[in-house]
Amino acid sequence: MVKHQFKNVVIGCVDTNSLVAGKGIERLRNAGINVIIGVLEDECKEHHKRFFTVQNKKRPYIILKWAETIDGFIAPLSKLEQKPIWISNKYSQQLVHKLRSNEHAILVGTNTVIADNPKLNVRSWFGNNPTRIILDKTLRIPSDFSVFDGTVKTIVLTGDDNKLENKIENVIFERIDFNSNLAQQICIVLQKHNIQSVIIEGGSQTLQTFIDEKLWDEAHVFMGGFSFENGVKAPVFSGNVTSEKRIKNDILKIYKND
Repeated sequence: MVKHQFKNVVIGCVDTNSLVAGKGIERLRNAGINVIIGVLEDECKEHHKRFFTVQNKKRPYIILKWAETIDGFIAPLSKLEQKPIWISNKYSQQLVHKLRSNEHAILVGTNTVIADNPKLNVRSWFGNNPTRIILDKTLRIPSDFSVFDGTVKTIVLTGDDNKLENKIENVIFERIDFNSNLAQQICIVLQKHNIQSVIIEGGSQTLQTFIDEKLWDEAHVFMGGFSFENGVKAPVFSGNVTSEKRIKNDILKIYKND
């Protein structure tokens, strides 16, 4: 029988605010094991950013996502058909589906659902569909819309006490107060359902709500190659640009919350 003796234990990433980091190191050292910390620490924290956010901030990792024109609009003021008007190209749209497949949930507001009737699933990439989170204060979204097709777990956040009886397959209703700290309340519900990360793909109002409450970690902003001249303005925010790349005629900038 071969016996292995380990003189060192290398820990790549240790967050001193986590529940187990300090205790685990202490137990190893008390057992006479030499512990080395800080190896590839930044890389490991990036890789485990969702887990650390849940453990330390008690909320999911939050990614804001939108596409805007070169003159700063995310949607026209009106349109003739109930379907999306694409600002980004098909390659950027495919990248968005890849992003969806990597995250636990996706959230949109009532106006986005009524205007576009989106499926909010993964179609242009391989991977799991995210849980759909729908904001619908007065339950205005018709029950025959795509978000209620029963194919994906869907959580509806509403302020209507009288209509919480669930009559739609695979749909859960949760009540929140839409009058204050909306983003914080959403995070509490997502924690309740063990959701570790969420993409906010809502309209300008929904996105701005998370920005104003300072509850976001990344923002993925696609800039298309044309203008609207007027329309719904893009959210107002500030953050540090961590990457920028061209996707054909689009530009994707990824920001971190500073």
